[in-house]
Amino acid sequence: MKTFLDLASLGLVDNVNFENADAVVVPFGYEGTVTFGRGASKGPASLIEASSQVETFDDELLDDIQNQIKIWTLKQPSLPKKPEAASSLLQKIVSELIQKNKLPVVVGGEHSISYGVAQGLSEHYRDISALVFDAHLDLGDQWSKKPFTHAAWLKYSFGLPSVKNAALVGIRNFNKLEYAFWQNNHDRVKVFLAKDRRGWSADEIVSSLDSNVYVSFDIDAFDSSVMPSTGTPEPGGLFWDDVLPILRQVCARKNVVGMDLVELAPIRGLRAPDFLAAKLLMKMILYKFCVTKLKVY
Repeated sequence: MKTFLDLASLGLVDNVNFENADAVVVPFGYEGTVTFGRGASKGPASLIEASSQVETFDDELLDDIQNQIKIWTLKQPSLPKKPEAASSLLQKIVSELIQKNKLPVVVGGEHSISYGVAQGLSEHYRDISALVFDAHLDLGDQWSKKPFTHAAWLKYSFGLPSVKNAALVGIRNFNKLEYAFWQNNHDRVKVFLAKDRRGWSADEIVSSLDSNVYVSFDIDAFDSSVMPSTGTPEPGGLFWDDVLPILRQVCARKNVVGMDLVELAPIRGLRAPDFLAAKLLMKMILYKFCVTKLKVY
């Protein structure tokens, strides 16, 4: 099976190995705190399988992606049951990848794992902005009564000294506690509501971020009509052409230090969402390393 995510790992690309890879993909299908739809634990495997159908010759690059970027995919580690332990494990993995000068690319799994990514990045960067694509603010969980959940990972990340601010794109569902946090932290939280997307621009979003950017993409940022395969599909969301200009600009203007794609919960027999997620991840990696070579950016 030929896939851009493990061409090197399968021996289909010569002279690429972990040591010389530019980007390292970390499958991390942790799912321990979701409260509605389940299935994110199968997200990494389905995305990797669907990636075999993503054409490696890119329409913007006009070249095969493997001619420009060396990508290596790790095996998924054994995952702890508790979310705090899962985050700690991912923190260690991300930190080690940065020490080896690799771009960490994490594929989830639920959104709580992003706290572990933020922790790992914080060990190496003092000033981090988070660019978060999501239907939800993830600034507090008033329903599960659990101390740490996927619905509060960003609030916890703001407790890290290195995470200075965040731009949240595609938001359209939040509770009163989250709204209060947002309103009390306008200096740190910039929200771009999905209903207002005709009024905001990629330039405005990217300009709100500092130099070092962590991109976290919850797949439910997409409208539920194109992305039903997630635990909490929401109507009124983003579409493909809303997303790509923002990703291009952030990679062109900022130093993207890490990225993740989370909350894909595959539905048996429905492959289009899996393919969308796989192609999105390829675009994210491509923009990070090749944005200045593209014909459109």
